[in-house]
Amino acid sequence: MEQFTNFTYSDIKSELFRLKSKEMKTNFFMTELQFNSLMSENKIQGFKTEKACFLLTEDDGFRRLYFIVSDVEELKHFLNNEIKNSDTDISVETAGNSAYLQSIKDTFLQNGFYEYSSMVRMSKKRSQAEEIDLENIYLLTADKKKEFQELYRKYFDKFVERIPTGEEIDGFIENKNAYYLSDNNEIQGFIVFECHGITSHLRYWFVHPDYRNKKIGSKLIQLFFNIGENIKRELFWVIESNENAIKRYKHFGFVEEDMHNLILINKNKKYEEPNY
Repeated sequence: MEQFTNFTYSDIKSELFRLKSKEMKTNFFMTELQFNSLMSENKIQGFKTEKACFLLTEDDGFRRLYFIVSDVEELKHFLNNEIKNSDTDISVETAGNSAYLQSIKDTFLQNGFYEYSSMVRMSKKRSQAEEIDLENIYLLTADKKKEFQELYRKYFDKFVERIPTGEEIDGFIENKNAYYLSDNNEIQGFIVFECHGITSHLRYWFVHPDYRNKKIGSKLIQLFFNIGENIKRELFWVIESNENAIKRYKHFGFVEEDMHNLILINKNKKYEEPNY
């Protein structure tokens, strides 16, 4: 196992090309912005073999594992030789259909990891857009960034929800991807979504616990359902164990796809559903 330094985002993309095969497994879907931010703070370690490449990154009190392997046996070897008995929490997140994920999941569960949570992707075709009620809904601006970040830190699960960095929030503001609702200058709820071609992807949807049962969530989700030119498809991820949420989304016309996002950790912890 070779540990390497001074690598770039392009180098990791080259590893994806080098290791490409029918048997290749990977969870490396990091953006160049995320990668460069981690590199600038010296928060990435790289390892590689003839048949694999691994990255360990520093996050909020834990580490994330990324892998590119042409053979899952390489993954097993890495877990047993580089990860086993680590005192640090190490999380791995990987997405795909059921068949693709099975061997990955088995390898982690048999080599010191535990299933923390899993999400399923839901989607629907967009119907004709309706008029949106924008009363008390505002685009996120720089003066609300600190308050926005504090809500993530307090209410979101750092292993599951991919809490955005300051740079990513700056991107939300610049690209006009984030909206919040307020009638008293306090963020009572917010929604973040991105449009890619004909697809609108819901990233975050949140209502502050102090403002529940005021139809804030319903008002914000209507924005997601109706904003964006030429949008034909809407999608998002939902915790698979949250049966009430899945039922509610099905009422809106969404269907579950055979696409799952699995989160595993090297400690026997379980995700607790938020109560907001």
